Amino acid sequence: MIQPTLLFGASLSTLCAAIYFYVGRVLSRRRASSPDSRLAWRLFVVWWYALASSNVITAALSLLGGFGIIGLPLFTTFTLLNLLAICVALYGLVFYLLYLFTGSRKVIGPLSVFYIGYYTLLVYYVQASTPMEVTIKRWTASLSYQSPLTGPFFTLVLLMLLLPPILGGLAYFLLYFRVETMTQKYRVLLVSWSIVIWFLSVSIATFGGFSDSDIWQLLSRFIGLGAACAILFAYQPPSWIKRRFGVNSLTQENN
Repeated sequence: MIQPTLLFGASLSTLCAAIYFYVGRVLSRRRASSPDSRLAWRLFVVWWYALASSNVITAALSLLGGFGIIGLPLFTTFTLLNLLAICVALYGLVFYLLYLFTGSRKVIGPLSVFYIGYYTLLVYYVQASTPMEVTIKRWTASLSYQSPLTGPFFTLVLLMLLLPPILGGLAYFLLYFRVETMTQKYRVLLVSWSIVIWFLSVSIATFGGFSDSDIWQLLSRFIGLGAACAILFAYQPPSWIKRRFGVNSLTQENN
């Protein structure tokens, strides 16, 4: 039987992927002034492309589940690819935020080790929990495990996923009180709080136990889209925002 909510969820994930890819394309046009800032900016663009890839994979899983194609090897493969895309995305985002806060690329080594280790931990979690079958819910088609790892280990995995971008966003926001131009303040405010609210909402839904609810499944996608649009406006503000607040766009800076 075809599951309508899964097909609708697949369409929303595809829309999110398209918008994230578009944001990445727009931001990739920026010309950074130094090798270090160029590296940080490129990794920020990687965040958007990897995030788009993750949503494409999520859409594919929902589509397969919606049509009842639920082969265990197929879903296990896509799950591991999705986790890899998420790790790559977070690596790019967190490095960008830390670079903006510290002004140094020295964090790239420890951060690389952290996210390689984190992906290894995620693969271990999937394998150690022993994938047993594919479970079809109203909004998700995902692996069910014979002996899922729970307790402190599972909490640690979630915290390693959610805390770095939240802390990185809060650290970046502190620059609001140190930068001088209106364009800088405007960008710091929009980018930092878009990231914090995005990941904080996921944390609340996950630990609050309502991440599978219909309302959250819809709301989470709109929060992600809203954050993406806010960050796009931070670097490419509409004309009325530029006039109202006296801020510049990337296009003006590149000319």
